[in-house]
This record gives sequence, C-alpha cells and structure tokens, in this order.
Amino acid sequence: MKFLTALAAAALATTTSAFAPAPSQVHSTNRLADLQTNHAIAIATATATATRSPTSLCDMLTQTELPQKLYFEKTDREPAKVLGGIKIGNRKLTVVTGASSGLGLNCAATLAKTGRHFVVMAVRDVEKGKRVAKEFGMPEGSYVVMKLELGSLQSVRDFVFNLKAFKSNRGLDNLICNAAVYKPTDPEPAWTDDGFEQ
Repeated sequence: MKFLTALAAAALATTTSAFAPAPSQVHSTNRLADLQTNHAIAIATATATATRSPTSLCDMLTQTELPQKLYFEKTDREPAKVLGGIKIGNRKLTVVTGASSGLGLNCAATLAKTGRHFVVMAVRDVEKGKRVAKEFGMPEGSYVVMKLELGSLQSVRDFVFNLKAFKSNRGLDNLICNAAVYKPTDPEPAWTDDGFEQ
C-alpha cells in the first residue's frame, strides 16, 4: 500500500514538472500554489452548492412573498357563452390572446374585417376588450370577447371551458398566442397565482 502511495506521489510530481512553464515564463514563484488554491476553493464551493438539500431550496423558494392574486375564481369567472356555432357560421374560428391592445388588437381587427374569420378575443379585461373592438371598427357578429388571465391556471381552465361551450362541436382553426408581460425595468420578479415566475 505504501508503494502505491509513493508511486502516485512520484507520478504527480513528474506530471507537474513536465507541464510546468520554463523558468523564464514564470512571473511568480507561487503561481502553481495559487492555481491549486483557487481550484480547491472552486471545488469546495461547487460541493457546498451541490450538497444543498432540496428542503433548503424549497424553503428559499417559499420565503418569497407572492403578490396579490391576479384571478379570483368566484368573482372573476365569466359565464359561458353558448351556441357560438350559429354566430361563427362557415368562417374560421380564431383565438387571439392579448387582443385588447397593441399587435394582438390589430391582428384581431384585421382578421375580423376580412369576413373569413370569427375572432375570439382572449383578454384580461373584458370591458376594455369590448370597448377597443368598437373603437377599431370591428364588425358586429365577427368577434366575441372572453376573459383569460394567463397568470392563473384556473383562469385558463375556465377559458377553455367557456370556449368549448361557445364553439360546441366545431374545431379551433387558429390560435394566435400574442399575450405577454414585459417589465424590463422592474427590479423584482413578478409571480403568477400558481407561483411561477412571469
């Protein structure tokens, strides 16, 4: 056993000296010692991070305070709109998320004005959606506004239930996923009702 230990020490010394720079290239006599110390510190840090228990990570994540809820099922739930198949007719059924402003609104208005699409405007604020649809001159009977708060999985479930009740047996032809939250100047992250970072 002592022979193997001595052999390993000799191999390490030979390997270290074989790859060491020439004396004219060495800027510091302690360069190898500094590298070995930095390497040992990096290994110790990685080991400490890797050995952190799942419980401590869970504790760290649960210590973050979640903001006020975005969607309350009992008060925000929209009653299902039924028999939409009659309204849709032979047009293609298109859902546009985030259709109350910006690109989503322009997309929904353009599709509705073609006469070939029936647009479901999936928005956070239904009243605002109805108001901007009229302001943009979307033809009556070419769209419907439905509540969808993507920061809540319960709201997504409610939206899907309402959409299925509205379209009955008809399939969905197009889904335009436009909704987004973009807050680059906020120093703190935003969280959904279900605890996911936005």
